[in-house]
Amino acid sequence: MSDQTIDVEAVLADLKDFQHRTAVWAFDRMFDETDPAVRFLVADEVGLGKTHVAKGVIAKVIDYLGQTGDERHDIVYVCSNMAIASQNVRKLAPGGVKPIEGVRRLTMLPLAQLDEGDDTRRGINLLAITPATSLQFGRRTGTFPERALAYAFLRAHWGKEALSSRPARRIFWHGLRSGDPLRRLRDQERWYRPLIAPSLDEFGRRLDEADADRAAAGEPSIRDLLDELVAGLAHKRTIPWPLYQRLAELIGELRRVMALVGLDSMRPDLVVLDEFQRFKDLLKTEPDSLAAEMAQQLLNYTDPETGRATRTLLLSATPYRMYTTSDEIEDDHYQDFLETCSFLFGHDPARIERLQVRFRELRTALTAGHSLDRAEALCEQIGAELRSVMARTERLSATPDRSGMLAVPDAPVAVKVQDLRAHLRFGGLADAVNHHEPAEYWKSAPYLVNFMEGYKFKDAVEQAAKGGQFTGGEMLDPGPGLLNWDHIDEYQRIDPQNGRLRWLLDDLESRRAFELLWVPPSMRYYDAGSVYESPEAAGFTKRLIFSGWTVVPKVVSSLVSFESERQAFAARSHRYTDDYSRRGGRRLTFRTTVRAEQPRPGEAAGHRRAAAMTAFLLVWPSPSLAEMGDPRPRTGGRPRVGETRRDATGTHIEDDGDRPERSVERLRDEVRARVNDAIERLKGTSTASGAVDQRWYWAAPLLLDEERWPAAAEFLLDPGNALYFQGGERDDEDDRSASDDRGDEGLHAHLDEARAMVAAGAQALGRPPADLADALTDLAVGGPAQCALRMICSVARLDPSDDYALLNAAWLSGAFRHYFNAPEVTAVVEAGDAGGSKEDEGSSRYWLDVVRHCVNGNLQAVLDEHGHVLRDWRGHLSLDNHDRRCEAADDIAETMAEALELRTSSYRVDFPVRSRKGRKIKFGAHRMRTRFAVAFADQRLDDGSVNRIGSVSVAFNSPFWPFVLASTSIGQEGLDFHLWCHAVVHWNLPHNPVDLEQREGRVHRYKGHAVRRNIAATLGSGLFAAGLDENADLWDELFAAAVAGRPVTDSEVVPYWVFSEGPAKIERHVPVMPFSREQAALPRLRKALAAYRLAFGQPRQEELVEWMGANLADEDLKQLTERLRVDLSPPS
Repeated sequence: MSDQTIDVEAVLADLKDFQHRTAVWAFDRMFDETDPAVRFLVADEVGLGKTHVAKGVIAKVIDYLGQTGDERHDIVYVCSNMAIASQNVRKLAPGGVKPIEGVRRLTMLPLAQLDEGDDTRRGINLLAITPATSLQFGRRTGTFPERALAYAFLRAHWGKEALSSRPARRIFWHGLRSGDPLRRLRDQERWYRPLIAPSLDEFGRRLDEADADRAAAGEPSIRDLLDELVAGLAHKRTIPWPLYQRLAELIGELRRVMALVGLDSMRPDLVVLDEFQRFKDLLKTEPDSLAAEMAQQLLNYTDPETGRATRTLLLSATPYRMYTTSDEIEDDHYQDFLETCSFLFGHDPARIERLQVRFRELRTALTAGHSLDRAEALCEQIGAELRSVMARTERLSATPDRSGMLAVPDAPVAVKVQDLRAHLRFGGLADAVNHHEPAEYWKSAPYLVNFMEGYKFKDAVEQAAKGGQFTGGEMLDPGPGLLNWDHIDEYQRIDPQNGRLRWLLDDLESRRAFELLWVPPSMRYYDAGSVYESPEAAGFTKRLIFSGWTVVPKVVSSLVSFESERQAFAARSHRYTDDYSRRGGRRLTFRTTVRAEQPRPGEAAGHRRAAAMTAFLLVWPSPSLAEMGDPRPRTGGRPRVGETRRDATGTHIEDDGDRPERSVERLRDEVRARVNDAIERLKGTSTASGAVDQRWYWAAPLLLDEERWPAAAEFLLDPGNALYFQGGERDDEDDRSASDDRGDEGLHAHLDEARAMVAAGAQALGRPPADLADALTDLAVGGPAQCALRMICSVARLDPSDDYALLNAAWLSGAFRHYFNAPEVTAVVEAGDAGGSKEDEGSSRYWLDVVRHCVNGNLQAVLDEHGHVLRDWRGHLSLDNHDRRCEAADDIAETMAEALELRTSSYRVDFPVRSRKGRKIKFGAHRMRTRFAVAFADQRLDDGSVNRIGSVSVAFNSPFWPFVLASTSIGQEGLDFHLWCHAVVHWNLPHNPVDLEQREGRVHRYKGHAVRRNIAATLGSGLFAAGLDENADLWDELFAAAVAGRPVTDSEVVPYWVFSEGPAKIERHVPVMPFSREQAALPRLRKALAAYRLAFGQPRQEELVEWMGANLADEDLKQLTERLRVDLSPPS
């Protein structure tokens, strides 16, 4: 599963200097000849690229093992999150290594056919798994492929007659919702049969062991359990619950057996545990579960031939609780820290005792006024002991202002009369159900009775209201603190009734965020004078909100999204509950109609034909228009936008005075001239008189491509490539099933029409529209398909005629069609200044409004910037051959499309409704949509499906909606939110300073939004003056310029993580109410932020930090933290 050679030096050369030092140090310690650290921890600060460090270690391990003569190398990457595992395993693979695809569970490993290698080539097996799916089984029935594999193993082991009955097979295909389940099971079994043959003996041995364990526990054998189920399921259409429990028990046992078979096939040389603190229970010295036993088997493996023990590389910015307060578990940090060190030290009690003694001496030196020299010496001794098994680089959070990148803007929170009235009503309800005073709820979110789910307070109110004797019933009547559904349905303004929510809405309004469809680019290519360039919007970045209450993300996403819709639909008369089309959506569909004319070649009578080709116009990636309309500065070919122009003799051409440099007007002049030249030849063969032929708008790009790029045109029109134009997902409320789109039939009808036009040529067209050149000019500059094609070519380094470039551009433009079909998006487009002609209102001109919105929003600059950061984020670091460039193009286009196609989700919102007699009150449910703002959780859709949390993350990490992501702080390890966000809102203050750092570390990462904005502001004009080579990546050049200007004393944290020169900062927003508890707590939290590192490794940390805060002046504390830090950075 690899090439023969690994260029370890090339892998290390791709690392930044501090990453390189860590990778080399980790490897040297793990493979030291005299005192190897079998387990080593990389604890670099959040956002500094631990995955890249791991890649360097993997490359060095593979190189070392090859030099020792090993032919097979097994590397296992373990991560708690499947989405992160899939993303990171690509980043971990050195050039020439292909991860094992399609296997994310040990149960499925028997299918992988691990590469054994030989004396001429290495066998490298890089596998990613998650504990939840590979080591923890319980009574879960797993996935259908797992059950089918179990079926295949049992048939091969027991003989096919043992599972020949329908009830027996039903055990394994149950749960399938589509197709013929029995046929699917048989097909899977046939496919698996030859693959599992090498593992059959091991399967039989492990099955016997499982039966022995069951017998010892007084349980029937697996065969008897199967027979019991077969007898119980006979003649039953549904599976009763008791039988289902037995079925789950059977499948769970078989999954365990298969996982052990998979584990037995591994010979791990290196295990990488990412964010391992999330499954620490599996690392215990004395395993207390099968999962822990399996983990120990993986980590404690010793090669029987060489005697070499498996090395374990642990990755985590928070391997133990960095800091705990008295409100949290007693001595949590201290005990957690010691347990982690014990694991790393191989459970050597002498080393742990030595470490504890030195930390006690350090605490005494800090508090008893001893010489700082002694404290410094102790810090160095502790650091030397720990550096033998761990390394930690701190470059951002180790300084109070995150290396000059942090800003704390004012976040004024005003309390209004209506807020207090809502509080009084909420307090009255709490009294009526004997609940404690819920002030913290009220400070965090409004309309709590409507939005709360799973809260004891809400449950108590509901139960009391149902009884009819509720003394607080009048407080559930319409009024302050309760939403009125009629007001929502009529798009009336909803008063926030909460200071923090009011601040957020005002903040978004002040940035004109509700008028934007994407975040403005960090460096635009021309000036269009649109809202995207306004002083308010130009510096806009997305908002990442953290709260300690689970109700807050629901409230924020619902009410902020509602306000976005309300403003977008201000000029409309429809209601909130109207269906998709009545709200103005689905304007760009592949509409068809029945034609009465004779069938064309290839058509049958009754075949539908395209009713309008405007949707197709937007998804056709025309290489001709892409070439003519490129707005990026170039060193060769056509003049760059805004540069001095000269005629053939070199004489300066005077500007006419109304075309400012880098203006969209000048760009349009240049592109229009090229478009006119190109279409003039086509016009010459058409009819110059008669009615205007609207087909010119979509026919001209096709005919130009047929003339200039014939192979590309032929390839795109191939029926086999049709679905690429559809995009990856459905529109909201399933556009494909709508009568005006008619599923794939509509798309094929449009392609038929396009092929017919190419065959007929321009002579089949009538008189061209007067604005044809203007429309094609805008299509060339800002058409989503053209922008996508140019972006893919520059970011993935492909030629415009490359099949992968063309298909991925079509795929991405299909996703844009879905995006612009959404009713809220349509309303924003039509409400904005599109600059287009209004002579022909309606869907026939909506496509032109879309294109002009894209021009005015500098869509090309947005896609180029996003493509660049996606390429790095998704792990496409090497593009040295065509296969890798195509893989990058596929992944970048699919990831962008996934973001654009995040479907509108909704939340249940409860409304009190009185019975007819008025005594009893029930809660009726409505649903509120979330699109502009979303909660970081699985999102329920109206059709019962969900937007998975991974898709929510991808969408927020794009320039497109959602602009606000609201989350709790739970489970955020390893997640990135920095691509288009550098503003963190601490809705509720965390308990300790480490959580504050962790939150802000989510957006202060490699090539983050703030860094890009500053580099563009500082270096962009110079790059525009110099221009770019054809198809060069502008952002590669910008970062190269930033590197060239870096002081020699700076590490490579600059400019990739830190570039403080410029307007952008990591924004820490803390909207606290005046005179509140948080207002008093914030200064203490800031001081603890400076001091908590001195409490590293200490019990009762909060006491020590408070002592230092009370006894040391700020300047003394600063000096102390600089001198007495335990330095865990790797040696230079």
